[in-house]
Amino acid sequence: MPCREFLAQLREHHHTFTTRGAAVIAVGGAADYQAQHLQDNGYTFPLLLDPDGKLRHALGIETQLSRKELASWASIRNYVSAIRHQRQGKISRAHAEDRPAVAIVDADLRLTWGHVGTALGDYPTIDHIIAALPPPPDS
Repeated sequence: MPCREFLAQLREHHHTFTTRGAAVIAVGGAADYQAQHLQDNGYTFPLLLDPDGKLRHALGIETQLSRKELASWASIRNYVSAIRHQRQGKISRAHAEDRPAVAIVDADLRLTWGHVGTALGDYPTIDHIIAALPPPPDS
C-alpha cells in the first residue's frame, strides 16, 4: 500500500523530526502482523494500531475514502506505483480504504496541524510536515 512508501520517508527523515523536538508515531488500522512486519524491518518509531478508528474519530477524521475518491486517477496512480515499487504481501482488506491522514499534536494532545487525504496514498510532503512543526529548540 502507498502508506509503506510514506512510512519509509518518515523513517528517512526521522532525525530531522527529533531535532525539531517532535516524536514520530505511526497509527494504522492494519492487522497486527503487518505492523509487526514493519517493526521487524527497521522502523524505529512506534507503529500503533487503531482498528476501530477511535483516534481518527477523536481527531475528527472521516474514516474511509468514498467510492469516488477510491476510483480517482490519483488513487489508482498511487496504488499502481506502490505495487511497482515493493512486494505487497498480505493486505488487510478491512482497512485498505482508510483515508490517509497526518496530524501534529502538541504536548497537551491538541491538534495543531493536519492533512486529510482525498485519495489513496494522498500524504503531504515531508517538507510540508517539517514546515508545520514548531521551530527547533534553542541549543
